[in-house]
This record gives sequence, C-alpha cells and structure tokens, in this order.
Amino acid sequence: MEKKINKKINILLTNTGDLALKRRARSILEELDPQSGDKIIDIGCGDGYYSYLLSGLGIQLNLTGTDLNEEALETAKENLKDKNIPLIKADLMKKLPFPSNTFDKAVMSEVAEHLPDDLKGLREVYRIIKPGGILALTVPHQNYPFLWDPVNWLLERIFKTHIKSGFWAGIWNQHIRLYSKDQICEVLEKAGFKVEKAEVQTFWCLPFNHYLINIGFRLLKARVLPTNLHSQVNKFQQVNPKKRSFLPRLYFDTAQYVDNFNKRNNTKVGMTIFVKAEKPRGER
Repeated sequence: MEKKINKKINILLTNTGDLALKRRARSILEELDPQSGDKIIDIGCGDGYYSYLLSGLGIQLNLTGTDLNEEALETAKENLKDKNIPLIKADLMKKLPFPSNTFDKAVMSEVAEHLPDDLKGLREVYRIIKPGGILALTVPHQNYPFLWDPVNWLLERIFKTHIKSGFWAGIWNQHIRLYSKDQICEVLEKAGFKVEKAEVQTFWCLPFNHYLINIGFRLLKARVLPTNLHSQVNKFQQVNPKKRSFLPRLYFDTAQYVDNFNKRNNTKVGMTIFVKAEKPRGER
C-alpha cells in the first residue's frame, strides 16, 4: 500500500479510542488494498464506520453498505450523510439483492457471530464476490483476554455459562457464538473461500476494556457530552491529538501505552480473529 494511503489511514484512525477496533480497521484497510474503481461492499455495516474509512482514502471507490438492523442503517446514514454511499437493508439468511460476482472486495466485521447459520451467510457473501475477490473478515475470539471482559471470563471458567445480553454481557452481547481461529477458517473454506491470512489480535488492553467502550458508546449516542469533548472522542472525526483536552488525552495516551505491548506476538489469546480470504479465480 502506498505511503500516501498509509498516512491517510493514520489520520482517519486518530480518534478511534477502541484500540482493538483500530487494529481491526487497519488490518481491513491494508489487506483489502483498495484500488481505484473497486466495488466494495460493507456487509453488516452497522454505524457505517468502515464505509467512512474507505471513503476517506482519496481513492475513487464504488461503496455499498448493508445491514439488517434499521436503527443501525439510520445511524450510518447520519454518519455518512455527506457521502454518496447506498445503504441497503438486507438479510444474509436470505438472498442478498445483488447479482452473483458483483463486488471486487467485501468487508464483514463482527457479523458472522450473529448469524443463525454462519455457513449459509458466508456462502451468500461468496456468491456476490467476483472470482479473485477479497473478503476481509473479523470475529470475536473465544479465547479472549481476562482484562477485556472479566465477568464472562470468570463465569465461563467457573460456571460454564455467560451473560447473553445487556451491559454486563460484554463480549457475548447478542452473539450466538465466539470462534477459534480454526473454526472460522473451516467455515470460510466450506463456503468456498481460500484463506490467505488468519491471525489473533489484541491481547493487551485496559482493565474492563469492553465496559469502558460500552459506556463511551452510550455517551456518544445520547449526545450528552459537550460539543468540543464529543468531537475529541468521535471516531467519525479527526482531531489533532495535541489539541485534546486533559481527560480525552489521558484516556488515549493510557490506552495507547497499554496497547503498545501488543507489538509482542501472541498467537493464542486475543480479542479478535482477523481473516483475509479470497474467492478462487475461475470459480462462479
């Protein structure tokens, strides 16, 4: 990827305070390696974050976002209101409203764990990607670090259970399953993809990291923060780190300090599994 694009990625990620999300986003952008004219779909686009990042790279891309959740789509429309990006309600458990072999590349971040039938959903993604096309996918890792979600970490190991929904559900919130690296790669291969890269990410994090992120998300959504403070912690905006006020700067600096330990390789424990997969050329 060109240095110019890498510089833009760094700027776009400046206000991403969830360091696990920041790492996922960087991996997705780098491994997709967007090229001018690419047709890219963000499947399960949520609030539109990846479409926002892709649209800010300074490359002429044909972007589309889909999600089943109408509230998420409305939020994405607000976050992407100055972008010309179609956002479509679509269900992976049914046929997506696109012809086969439509897209050059696809993003599918933190989606498969929600699907009643992940293999069926991935086969549908496979259908709409062109031969030789790339899928950048992330899912939560079943062997997540204790500090990320101490409540469920202890519940799973002591009582063989977890909290399924609500604030204290942590990493399990609204998720049907978590994955091992082998499990998600096996499902992708059954769907027809060839796995090019698979790695576990983010072992080190702030204590109770998932709950800190949840609180921050709720504050931003409720728009209860002063305008200046809101802009300093909103991942859809860029602020010069040197101009942050004390509390945001303290959080970002502390989170970054802890995250720096992730430069040490850890292949067994982590919050996320990142996978780059390809639809083999010659397939239809």
